Amino acid sequence: MNILVVGLNHKSAPVEIREQLAFSTSKIPEALERFRKGFPSSEVVILSTCNRVELYASSPEDSLTADAVLEFLSRFHGLEKEKFQEHMYSYYGLEAVNHLFFVASSLDSMVVGESQIVGQVKEAYMAAATCEATDKTLNKLFQQALSVAKEVHTKSDIAKGKVSIGSVAVDFAKKMVRDFSDKTVFIIGAGEMAELVLKSLVDQGTRTVMVSNRSFDRAVALAGEYGGKAVRFDDLGEELFKADIVISATAAPHYVLHPEHIREAMKRRRGKPMFLIDLAGEHRDINPEVIKIDNVYLNNIDDLESMVKQNTDERAKEMEKCRAIVEKEAEEFMAWLEEMKIGPAITHLREHFHSIGKEELERLRPKLRGVGEEVWQEVVYTMERTLNKLLHEPAKVGKQEAKNGGGYRYVETLKKLFGIRPTDHSKTAPPNPSGSV
Repeated sequence: MNILVVGLNHKSAPVEIREQLAFSTSKIPEALERFRKGFPSSEVVILSTCNRVELYASSPEDSLTADAVLEFLSRFHGLEKEKFQEHMYSYYGLEAVNHLFFVASSLDSMVVGESQIVGQVKEAYMAAATCEATDKTLNKLFQQALSVAKEVHTKSDIAKGKVSIGSVAVDFAKKMVRDFSDKTVFIIGAGEMAELVLKSLVDQGTRTVMVSNRSFDRAVALAGEYGGKAVRFDDLGEELFKADIVISATAAPHYVLHPEHIREAMKRRRGKPMFLIDLAGEHRDINPEVIKIDNVYLNNIDDLESMVKQNTDERAKEMEKCRAIVEKEAEEFMAWLEEMKIGPAITHLREHFHSIGKEELERLRPKLRGVGEEVWQEVVYTMERTLNKLLHEPAKVGKQEAKNGGGYRYVETLKKLFGIRPTDHSKTAPPNPSGSV
């Protein structure tokens, strides 16, 4: 039984390529069905998120290759293979298992240690199981992946400390603001960085949002996403006093906010604290002199990046501990998979030997007409006992070979030596991810 993963992620492909290969939730059942029709003996799970699109498959067929999966993706999405092929990666066997365990444990995420991917892996697996696209191999693989993810997050500090500008900015804000639900956030500029912080604050409960940008249309668009109010750039000074948290991230070559802006706002706020976050890069948006004003707090992007680096470095130290857990679990899964190959082979070998024994007994019986039934049953018993003794050692060696990763070679040797064709008739184990994560 071969295991294969073919996919692309935030490290291998730009977002426009990932979007073209993404599967919407409503399309996944159709994709699973079409894949199974193309490869009837296969099992398949499709994992599609904003950062990755991956197809996990298991099949005894040699025809199920990475190139075959690329052809399937090309046909399903109506996209020429040449447009995305260079961004794809593929892994087989142990490497494929390791990859899934890394993905589920968020060790391969854009933000290492984030928890969202675990739920996404679980949803992808359950969608495939519901469509009866999985069987014993992928059921076992994905259930173990979810279990590994839980172990990694329980036995390490990989999720400790925020590692994105948005989340760190919120942590800074929390030092002053405990409850965001009654606070107003004012965004100056409408770039990606400002939006990330805004999203984090909204996730923390912020309900009132204001956005100002030199392009008023862009301000309207961003404000609309969060049910906020767009403010014309020229009216910035008039509206600033309403803000409890100000996030500024423009590309202006000069200060956008000066001490006089903040002093006027603080008068109208009657001293109520204001928290400022300057996300501008080379040229600061907020004059640092504002920190001399009472109840005004300022953090710039250097403060945030320093904290992100510190947290990232701490997580990197935990990576080796996590890697050891994943690799150990991956080897255990491969040992189980090898044993699954050995089991049918030994069964067929046993059937092969006993079939020969039965033929020989049938040939012998007419020659022993004078032998009573009791004696004859003793002859049958002796034959069966002899065959079982002969088979004991091959079965024992087979299991040991499986644990050492030599199951496939052992099966091939049995097939050549005895002319048997072992196949896996094992049935599915029902999905049971409920207690995994």
